[in-house]
Amino acid sequence: MKITKRIHPAYLEFEKAKTHGLNVDNIFGKYQYIYESEKGKISLIYLPNYFPNESFWEIFSIKGNLFEDVERFDTKKEAEKRIKELL
Repeated sequence: MKITKRIHPAYLEFEKAKTHGLNVDNIFGKYQYIYESEKGKISLIYLPNYFPNESFWEIFSIKGNLFEDVERFDTKKEAEKRIKELL
């Protein structure tokens, strides 16, 4: 399995908005992790304070129709366990 770590594009947009004087909270963690295998590709992101006082890790199937919609987890470790099951 290949893992790529990059700065999340939405994180960059929120940070850019702040430099233009917009007072917005960034709901995205700084990094996005992409997990790939021959079965498909899954994105993992952290969403801090997505809901009031609630943060979580979220996975999304980018390629391979591995599952529908998104799945959310309390910890990165739990999310990575699920990703390994799927890939």
